[in-house]
Amino acid sequence: MRRAVVITATLLYVVAASPVFAFERNTAPPALTEEERAREEAKQGKVPFPIGGIVTLTNSLGGGTFVADEYVRRAAFDVSLGLNPYWRITPLLRLSAGLTVSKSMVENYDSGVTYKRRTTLSDVSLALTHYRLYTIPVLGIGINGALSFSFPTSPQSRYRRLYLSSRARVGLSKVLGPVYLSYGFSFYKNFNQYTTPALNSSDVGDHVILSHFEGNEQLTTDLVAAGGNNTSFGVTNSLIASWNITDFLALALMYQLNSGWTYNSFDKDVLSSPYATSGRGQRDSQMGVVDLTYTVLPELSVSLGTQTMVAPKTDDNEAFVFPFMNFSNNYRNNTYVYLSVTGIF
Repeated sequence: MRRAVVITATLLYVVAASPVFAFERNTAPPALTEEERAREEAKQGKVPFPIGGIVTLTNSLGGGTFVADEYVRRAAFDVSLGLNPYWRITPLLRLSAGLTVSKSMVENYDSGVTYKRRTTLSDVSLALTHYRLYTIPVLGIGINGALSFSFPTSPQSRYRRLYLSSRARVGLSKVLGPVYLSYGFSFYKNFNQYTTPALNSSDVGDHVILSHFEGNEQLTTDLVAAGGNNTSFGVTNSLIASWNITDFLALALMYQLNSGWTYNSFDKDVLSSPYATSGRGQRDSQMGVVDLTYTVLPELSVSLGTQTMVAPKTDDNEAFVFPFMNFSNNYRNNTYVYLSVTGIF
């Protein structure tokens, strides 16, 4: 049975392309799940061609684009092409790679896009995924797993001086009639050159002055610490619920909670927020996706949806932030509407 579910650039095996969600806005379009396809092929004894791929073309529009106040407006319109070639080692075991090429059509300094039509790359990911490691008897719950690595080809990872990001993931899935349910837990570890992001002074140009609180730290002849603190490791929890409205139309919800811990620890002082605590730095973020996917052909689908990435709680820690389609004044710049076309070859 055809089933469309939400999968972010990073949910089954390409999640490593965005190792630290708190640092990087990356609208990740949904795609057809390969788990059911792989299990059906294995059940029927099919031997498909071992080399394949998933290609996704996405247009995403930021929620702050049409704000009337020019001082509050944060326009964002991105076009991205996701490339995910793979090799079927066995019907249920797959080695895959991932890369997304994005072009930002407008300026948005909050996102790091400082000039129009800037083209950027995501990190390159490499993953080994098994779609059914074990089935729990009686309950019929499938266990899947993946091991992935990402390499620093994105501007964000180069700024963080990332050598490598690794991630191990285990997931549970269950089909209940027209409903597909999935839970995933992953642990990731980043390997950075320094505990803080750094800039090469020879690359930024003579018109840029590098400075941060308490002065610059010269790491090498050209490399200057830019302040802040890199994320050392973290965990991600994700939930997916997909409902097959018809054989061709599916509605999906995805919720993802990411917690990352920095290299350094901090003591609480008189300048600290009253809501802050001492100890190792922690960064939390959540992402909610609402997606409607129409399967045109078994190998072709079209998706319309929204993606919101916000902190789990408000700045004063007094209330939780709604993670789905949040177009309120405080969070409209964190919500994107996307239209994507996905092909499976």
